[in-house]
Amino acid sequence: MIVTEGTTEITNTAWDAVLKKDRHYDGKFVYAAVTTGIYCRPSCPARNPQRRNTLIFLTAAEAERQGYVACLRCHPGSPLTPAEKSIKATLDYIETHLDQTMNLNTLSQVSGLSPHHLRETFKQIVGLSPKAFCDARRIARFKQYLRAGRSITNACYEVGYGSSRALYERTNKGLGMTPAAYRRGGKGVHIRYTVAGSELGPILTAVTEHGLCAVLLGEDEDLLVRELREEFPKADLKRESSAKSKTAMHSCQTGEPLLSKLPMSLQGRILQAKVWNNLK
Repeated sequence: MIVTEGTTEITNTAWDAVLKKDRHYDGKFVYAAVTTGIYCRPSCPARNPQRRNTLIFLTAAEAERQGYVACLRCHPGSPLTPAEKSIKATLDYIETHLDQTMNLNTLSQVSGLSPHHLRETFKQIVGLSPKAFCDARRIARFKQYLRAGRSITNACYEVGYGSSRALYERTNKGLGMTPAAYRRGGKGVHIRYTVAGSELGPILTAVTEHGLCAVLLGEDEDLLVRELREEFPKADLKRESSAKSKTAMHSCQTGEPLLSKLPMSLQGRILQAKVWNNLK
């Protein structure tokens, strides 16, 4: 137990979290500096007060009832830290602007962070660079458009590839086959798939001799296999136990605090993108 309602003496566990600026404890308690009258979240980047001058409260509201004011650096009354808000804004922008050209400078303006800070913070929190996440989402959207009956040319431009050359360069490993073969339901293609567990449920990865062709996430293993068959109705499917795939899926799982605060659909897209990036 880190803190109970009404507790003001900081425990060893809570103090250790403050010293380490551990984001996993954000939302579990706040601490206040008697000398400044300011309260912070555990991960606050500000200089730590001395332990003897530190009090702990279960909630921000409790700290404010005792007369303490919120830190302007870490915004302890908000569910997300300023850095998390920046990354959430970047993730949302990428998802809704896949048809446009995006670079680090564009995303920097969206996030409010410098290009270098954005790249490092995004990679730390999401586990991928902004470019890698964007590439994975473009592949997924491109496949979605092809399944919906769009032509390869139209789908190419609608996900921001800009040219057929860029399309084939980017999808060479991400589709595991040519776009034309994908539109034909994988006719004549041999696909091997593996199912493993993840923090969000069963996840299926499928590969061809040319590369990764599917990363599917759901609640039921049988439904994932059915979804794969629906995506590639004319392909030859074979299940296998791939140590490489299982290792890659395991390495993509994380206890990153921000991810648990995001909508489940976005958590799933991030996990899929990370697996895709590891196996492509």
